[in-house]
Amino acid sequence: MSIKVELKDGEGTARVAGVTETHALKVAVVEQSALAISVSELTRYKQFRGFLTNGGSEDMTVDGSSTPQVFEQAAEEERVIWVTAVRLLFNGSNMEMDTNDFRRFGDATASNTPLTNGVELFITQSGVETALYASAVTRMGDFYDYADDSLNIKNSIDTSSDFLYFDFKFDVPVVLPAGSADRIGVRVQDDLTPLDRFVGITRGYQEVGT
Repeated sequence: MSIKVELKDGEGTARVAGVTETHALKVAVVEQSALAISVSELTRYKQFRGFLTNGGSEDMTVDGSSTPQVFEQAAEEERVIWVTAVRLLFNGSNMEMDTNDFRRFGDATASNTPLTNGVELFITQSGVETALYASAVTRMGDFYDYADDSLNIKNSIDTSSDFLYFDFKFDVPVVLPAGSADRIGVRVQDDLTPLDRFVGITRGYQEVGT
């Protein structure tokens, strides 16, 4: 003989809990009022922006043809960083993506000529490096194979210098745990000194230690 059991509200309203036909308790998720949450918890996660750097420099117009140069956002000691996107930003001539400039790498190469080794975007987590491009990018137009967003403003810097950026967004944030050797970076493997500007900007959020 079974015993009938009722689950009721314990605050005197006489409301009874419901059960589905598969015997699961019906539960409604109600978001807690922010007024009842402490300030420290409300501000736990803070916005994050940063440049990819090498030795403190954000300028990626370097010569990496003989020794590859890596520009990175590395994990730090006192905070956890979640990177949600990376922007690669360029200024220079011969960067008009609706012309044959698509098939070169700005002034770093001649017309219709790719880089020899290319640029790589990668993540290192727990000692494992993951390439974010199927192969190194050797032509400016190759970035479109992977970019989630882009913008090209021709002759915006001056009459012969263009503005160009590519955004790479991640399906899940790239976590850089505090005190780890993890990083996200760009590897330059050619001479990019002819470019006027090339920088990498990370965005996401962070939790800072107290």
